[in-house]
Amino acid sequence: MSDANLALVCALYAAQSRGDLETYLSLLAHDFVMHIPGRSQIAGDYVGIDDMRRHFKEIKELSAGTFKTGVHDVVAGAAHVVALVDARAERGGVVHELPRVHVWHVRDGKLAEMWLQPLDQYAFDDYWG
Repeated sequence: MSDANLALVCALYAAQSRGDLETYLSLLAHDFVMHIPGRSQIAGDYVGIDDMRRHFKEIKELSAGTFKTGVHDVVAGAAHVVALVDARAERGGVVHELPRVHVWHVRDGKLAEMWLQPLDQYAFDDYWG
């Protein structure tokens, strides 16, 4: 099962890197929930596919299209996948490094929940306002 979960998350990140939002969203459960900690304007819980679509539109607008992620490493188990993710975005000509950890819960072959944990919560909140 861990191999299937690893392949699922790797397919999701590959879709994200291609800008293929529809494939990304197709890998999520219909009742998917994403948790973003902190005090920024993107903090909170995103519930369902429509919320995720809105979230991606929001981060694209807030970063003027500069937000990019790359996977550093992924570890998968029977019910969870943990990814170390490099992320960066620009503002005012300055590149901001925003690395994070994603903890995914897998249910019935779909990604059902994700906890995003910035490595530097203060920098994350400062960037996203």
